[in-house]
Amino acid sequence: MILLTAEDIHKSYPLNSGRLQILKGVNLEVEQGSIVALMGPSGSGKSTLLNILGTLDQPDRGRILLNGQDISNMTDNELSRFRNRNIGFVFQFHHLLPELTLWENLELPLWLANNRRALDTSYLRQLLELTGLVDRCGHYPSQLSGGERQRVAVIRALVNRPGIVLADEPTGNLDAENGAILLNLIKQLRRDHGQTFLIATHSETLTEKVDRRLYLHKGVIGLTPEVDE
Repeated sequence: MILLTAEDIHKSYPLNSGRLQILKGVNLEVEQGSIVALMGPSGSGKSTLLNILGTLDQPDRGRILLNGQDISNMTDNELSRFRNRNIGFVFQFHHLLPELTLWENLELPLWLANNRRALDTSYLRQLLELTGLVDRCGHYPSQLSGGERQRVAVIRALVNRPGIVLADEPTGNLDAENGAILLNLIKQLRRDHGQTFLIATHSETLTEKVDRRLYLHKGVIGLTPEVDE
C-alpha cells in the first residue's frame, strides 16, 4: 500500500534578481511500513523536500497525498492539526526542551495535540523501553549523552502514532556506534509497530539496510545517484 505520494513538486526561492530553482518536478512514492532513504549531496534540496512533504513549507506547485488524502490545499489550521496527528519529525539536532525531563519531553506532543491517549502512558512506556532509557525518565537532556538524546527524539516523533516519520540527517551529529544504535532502533520500530520512515541522509552506512534508496539530483528524484535533467 502506498502511504505517501508526491507529484510534480517544484520549489524555488528568490535570489538577487531571479529565482533559485531547488526542486524541478519531484515525484516519489513511499510504501506503508517501509524505510526509505532520500540521498543526495548537501545543498541538493533534501531538507526542502522533507519540509514540503511534512507540510512545514509549501511547494510552488505539485500535489502531496498522505494515506490517500490530498493535503495540498488545506488551510494553515487544517495543516497544523493534520501534521500533529499524522507526521512525526526527527532532525539532526534533537531539539529537546532543556527545562523538561526526558518523560516530560515525550509527553509534550500528546498534550499539544490534545490527544486523550496522553492519559494512557502504556504505549509511551513501550516505546521508551526500546531505547533502554526507562530508568532515565526523570533526567534532563543535559544529563543524557548525544546518542541518548537522539534516541529520545525518535521516540518523541512516534508518541502520537503518526502514519510516517520524516527524519532529516538523524545521525549527522552521532559517531558510528551511536548511528548504528539509532538505525537499529528505527528498524525495530518498523518491525514491531509497522512504522514508516523517510530518512534524508548522505550517509552510505546508514542506508545499507534500508528498503529503498532514492537520489535527489538536479532537482529531481531517481534510483541512481546521477539523474539526467
